[in-house]
Amino acid sequence: MPLPAPIRPLRRLRGSVVAASCAALLCTAGFLPTAHAADRHPLMGSRPAYATPAADAGPVPGDRRVSARLYLNSRDPRGLEAFLRDVTDPRSPHYRHFLTPAQYQRRFGPADRQIQTVTAWLARSGFTVTGQTPHYLRIGGPARAVRQAFGTSLHRYRTGRDTIDAPSADLSVPASLGSAVLGVTGLSLPGAARPLSTPAPALDVPADGAVCSGHFGQKPATNMPEAYGRTSTYAPCPYTPAQLRHAYGAGGRGSATGRGTTVAVVDAYGSPDMAADTARYARATGDRPFRPGQYREQVTPSQWQIGDACAPPRTWAGEQALDIDLAHGLAPDANVLYVGANSCLDNDLMNAESYVIDGRRADVISNSWAEIIHSDPGHLTPTLVAAWNLLFQQAAAEGIGVYFAAGDCGDSSPQAAQTGVNCDPKTTRAQADFPSGSPWVTSVGGTTLALDRHGDYAWETSMGDELSIRTDQGNGPWGPIPGVFAFGGGGGASDFPQPWYQRDRGTGDTGHRTTPDVAMEGDGALPVLVGFTDAGTFHLIGFGGTSAATPAFAALQADAEQASGHRIGFANPLLYALSGSRTQVFHDVTDRPANAGSSPLTVVRDEGPDTDTSTGAQRYILYTLGHDFGLPAHRGYDDATGLGSPAPGYLRWFQHTKGALR
Repeated sequence: MPLPAPIRPLRRLRGSVVAASCAALLCTAGFLPTAHAADRHPLMGSRPAYATPAADAGPVPGDRRVSARLYLNSRDPRGLEAFLRDVTDPRSPHYRHFLTPAQYQRRFGPADRQIQTVTAWLARSGFTVTGQTPHYLRIGGPARAVRQAFGTSLHRYRTGRDTIDAPSADLSVPASLGSAVLGVTGLSLPGAARPLSTPAPALDVPADGAVCSGHFGQKPATNMPEAYGRTSTYAPCPYTPAQLRHAYGAGGRGSATGRGTTVAVVDAYGSPDMAADTARYARATGDRPFRPGQYREQVTPSQWQIGDACAPPRTWAGEQALDIDLAHGLAPDANVLYVGANSCLDNDLMNAESYVIDGRRADVISNSWAEIIHSDPGHLTPTLVAAWNLLFQQAAAEGIGVYFAAGDCGDSSPQAAQTGVNCDPKTTRAQADFPSGSPWVTSVGGTTLALDRHGDYAWETSMGDELSIRTDQGNGPWGPIPGVFAFGGGGGASDFPQPWYQRDRGTGDTGHRTTPDVAMEGDGALPVLVGFTDAGTFHLIGFGGTSAATPAFAALQADAEQASGHRIGFANPLLYALSGSRTQVFHDVTDRPANAGSSPLTVVRDEGPDTDTSTGAQRYILYTLGHDFGLPAHRGYDDATGLGSPAPGYLRWFQHTKGALR
């Protein structure tokens, strides 16, 4: 399968206060309180795991220029947590009493006095502030300033064939600045995200001579070998937005269409053909193209950072098309804002996300990319994680819902990564992806959706495929059945404590935030149809991944906001509260759906001519469905499909109740 191939794209202390006379002297003399550990506030985890004594290749020259970001903390972290609990709990009297961006900055943003104090300290240490946002200070200076400011020096460390800079010990700041400084990034390996979509191997759909079914089970694959003692069926043709709208209750006369809302999509880079491609795609699938001004872009190609760390822009163009086609397809009257980061690195993605949040430019944000925290070498430092979480808290305070794809690699373990097509090969343990695992975002997992001959919802199972391949050069059998794990929705326990909204909600007493929260169709075996231009030619291509599920659910949330007449904002407290109600708002998705027939479930996908051989023979794949790696789906909440997928009663609930619990 053709795959995106980026590298996978992811604190403070309470020290004793310096004596007043000493502090005055140091301030007057321009020196820093570095002599005693009690005078310092360590930034825990800022020395990466690869920076070991055995790998040390020596110090970085003191006169070499370095640059970094110093992230600023909220002026009132505890007050922010309490406010967010109050404003997002659907049973609170202050539910949905959100702040404007200006109100947030005045109440919870870093104080001007804090910024001035930090800036003066940096200048005394040898750093220059070269840029400033509400979230961080961009700083530059000689490498020797790192020791002066942060109490340790930069060294080079061997990682395989490369050497990478890193602090030789955890960074620290003066104890008096501990509450103002969230952390520092840029002095070690940068983080990079990966797009979470996988195109079907065939190009144009349907491929030349390829067979697909109009609905699940329509066309038996009688010319194929049996699997599990019976004949399989050809997989359905890729789904269109109209089919998904109908299946999830977002279609029909009088249904909400997202009017009056804005869906933001954040990816890396941006296709120059996207506006024209979305119009062509909409016409090809029987939908309405965007109205003038309904689709907008914030993209700066002159500032793109293109390199080995990121998948190339043409790969991200497929991701962009998938996200926009489904956002528009499931909320056809919502405005769509595409924000293309200048690279897949955390710094640039955070800038793109901040652009939406700082100006409250959207009601919901769809993100179809991910990183992992535990990898070798690791790049997602505690500072990066904390900076992302603080940004998501700001979004929640402003009433913006942030949605992240849960991943396409099952439990993201090294075992899953051995054969998974969209896994991070550097993973060191089973884990939930990030930022999907953040307690302040809604994590969207994947399902395999089956429609009946009327186009109605038939059943769903977890997104988890094991595949066997057969090239038709005679009467050869399938490869080993069920084959190897290839594709599955992400999920599992994150690194964060269990949030209040998941307690006593069927997620178990794991002590951790678990993902996903909800799920929708995204299986690569039964993909969705996407249209975009590649190498000058427009293609209709089947795409799979939680990348498909995430913009679809974000768009459904835009529909729900229109239906209720209110912003939803951070949705998780409401979603988990609804799961305990008697209202049928979610389909309970399991590995063995009751009305799906015989198990194991299988489909054959005809991939068209095999372009990897000189024979041009047809290539066929047998998918065994509902086999997510390490993440079983059972009745109730599970870490394969979360609470389940939205039932038709989901949008009706918002329409009838105006989005408030009675």
